[in-house]
Amino acid sequence: MAILWNGSLVPWIDGNGDPYSGAKVYFFDDGTTTPLTTYTDDDLSIPNDHPVVANSGGMFPPIFLPAQTVYRLRITDAGDVTIWDVDGISSPTTTIPDPPTSNTENQYLYQTGDIKMAWRTSSPTGYVRLNGRTIGAAASGATERANADCQDLFIHLWEQDANLVVFGGRGATSAGDWAAAKTIALPDFRCMVPVGMAGMGNTASTTIPTDLITGADGDVLGAKAGAAEITLTADQIAAHTHTGTTDSAGAHTHNIPARNSDGSGPDNHSWLQGGTNSATFTFTEMASAGAHTHTFTTASTGGGGSHGNVQPSLFVPYFIKL
Repeated sequence: MAILWNGSLVPWIDGNGDPYSGAKVYFFDDGTTTPLTTYTDDDLSIPNDHPVVANSGGMFPPIFLPAQTVYRLRITDAGDVTIWDVDGISSPTTTIPDPPTSNTENQYLYQTGDIKMAWRTSSPTGYVRLNGRTIGAAASGATERANADCQDLFIHLWEQDANLVVFGGRGATSAGDWAAAKTIALPDFRCMVPVGMAGMGNTASTTIPTDLITGADGDVLGAKAGAAEITLTADQIAAHTHTGTTDSAGAHTHNIPARNSDGSGPDNHSWLQGGTNSATFTFTEMASAGAHTHTFTTASTGGGGSHGNVQPSLFVPYFIKL
């Protein structure tokens, strides 16, 4: 692959604006005085003279060099007075670089067990979906992927998460269960949102209270929390009062006992009317009567159903590296 020297086909001008008529350009191997062959064509088949001489307008003809060449360049005027002498010049490359090889450090690559999301519906090469189905060897009958390339992930999941179900029973070692063609359940990310573990080596956070975590505390890999719907209890309703009025009710009478004509009957009080013609008046004490209560009942309302507890969400698939 050839590169056209960028000083070709352009006029070289001195400080007074006059062209360097008859200027000379020399190409050498990097750091030497060994002439470097340049060419008149991009097939690199016709060598140039050494040096290459500019025309009367100070322009050099096409000068081609091999790509990725490091060279020394010397330019003089027609009288061999040096104008430029530059070493360590690299011609650019037009070669497509090779892709990374297996020598790339692991820290720059996805590793077994790493999770990513992607805007697609099928699994990318080297990944399986986190859908709660199973993986295993080719003879295992696994439901998500049954293939020899699942071995690393099978062992990784077996050893990292003791709560994942191994169908056929968890044996003594991960390698033994793989060899026995058992399957293991993948973590299930369907309709789930990932949350940072509560501790991760630090004091456990209580941002999500432990009573909202299902079956484990928040520092257990794969623990779950939250619910899509909830029903409020009486303790969760804000404190409040009900106001209203009662109907008119409780009509009653007070009985006043009277003395009999023969003077019998309840005790009475005497009241002596003062004056010359005194007279005695009798009256009876009014008895207590008519005790009653008023009842107040509010009408029942509400159905006691649950309400949605889901944040605005967008559904995308999650994948795990084999």
